[in-house]
Formats: sequence, C-alpha cells, structure tokens
Amino acid sequence: MSEPVDVVCYQCRIVLPLLDFPVGRAAWWTFLDEHAYHPVELLWEHSEAHERIDIDYIEVDSDIRSDPPFAEYAGDWPGRPLALHPRPIARAVAEIVGRAFDAMDSHKWQAAPADGAAGELIMRYMDFAPPPGELVDDAAVLARLATVEAALEQLRRATTEPLGEHFGTFLNDVLRALPTTADLPPDELCAESGPLASPRLWDTERALRLIQHLVAAGIAGRKPSPDAG
Repeated sequence: MSEPVDVVCYQCRIVLPLLDFPVGRAAWWTFLDEHAYHPVELLWEHSEAHERIDIDYIEVDSDIRSDPPFAEYAGDWPGRPLALHPRPIARAVAEIVGRAFDAMDSHKWQAAPADGAAGELIMRYMDFAPPPGELVDDAAVLARLATVEAALEQLRRATTEPLGEHFGTFLNDVLRALPTTADLPPDELCAESGPLASPRLWDTERALRLIQHLVAAGIAGRKPSPDAG
C-alpha cells in the first residue's frame, strides 16, 4: 500500500493497521470475522475520522502495553472478551473529554492559577492502562478497586479548589458520568471477575485513563489564562 491504512470498528473501539505480511493478513481475517457486521471504516493517513479515535480505543500493535501485538490479536488473545465488551462509562467520559480538548484547541478554555496544581495532584493518583488480558484473583481486584477509589476521591477533592470555570465544569461533568464508590461493591466486582477483571471495573479504569490523558496533556503544567483571576 502506498500510504498507511487503518480499519476501525466504532462499536468495539478497536483499530487495526492494515499491513501486507503474514501475521498482518491473519490479523485482518480475524478482524473481519469479529467485526464484519459492525460499523467499520477504512482510515487513510489524512482521514478526518482519525479525530474520532481517542485514547480508549484499542490499537493493535501500538506502543501501549495494554494493546495487543499483531500475533497476539491474530491468535488466542486472552484479553479479547474484556476488550470487546461494551464500555458505557468510558464512552460517556470520552464525550466530555472530547469537548474539553475542543475548547482547548479553539483557545476557549480559560485556565485559572489553581488548575495546574490541582492537575498535578490528580496525576499522582492516575496510572490506568491495565491490559484486558491481565489475570486477576480477589486480591488483585480489590487492589485495583482501591486505586480507582483513590482516584475518584482525588477528583472530588479537586472540585473544592478555586479552579477555573472550564476545569471545574469538566470535573463535575466527569464525576457525574463516573460510578460512585457505592456503585462498585467489592463483593460484586470479585464475583464478576475471573480469570479477567470485572467489565465494570475495567470500564471505570478506561474512563479514568481518558481523564488522565486530558489532565496530563492539557491541565498539569498548563499556564493560567492572562485574564484568569
């Protein structure tokens, strides 16, 4: 092919580069088998649709540790059942994150002096990219849940700071989209897990990863707007 081409499934949130070599062709046949009747699209290098691909999408053979290499995706990828499971929480948060990036890109986002410090504190609790194929037991589920709860609490604490209007609104919006601690009962998550993590837990982790990406890219270390109070 003269230029890079990817195929994306918008239903399952997965992107596959189309490459002409044995394992690449095997991955393509696997993709066809899984997603033939889903909303899919071919993306050329300069396709505007690339803007729809956010950090929650699985990208085969990317440099992110939670994404599968070609050989694993084409074969018996252990994370397949969880990775292809619907992620309603992450998708709701993705829309909010997308609007925030749009505001930043159009220079409408008004940052306040407290935003950067709050963002730095949030980042201390954010490290969410567990592979979908990671095997878990009850202890691992509870440890991951504790990490999620700590991140949720830090997001709530940040809303009490004198943030700029845009960052404050963003945090309130994502907190409404995210589950509360009561929505994540440990016994239920443990029962839903095994050998892979609970879909509900992984969905929440993916949602937090989207927030992590926004905060790291656009908030932490971001200079206040000249007219911020």
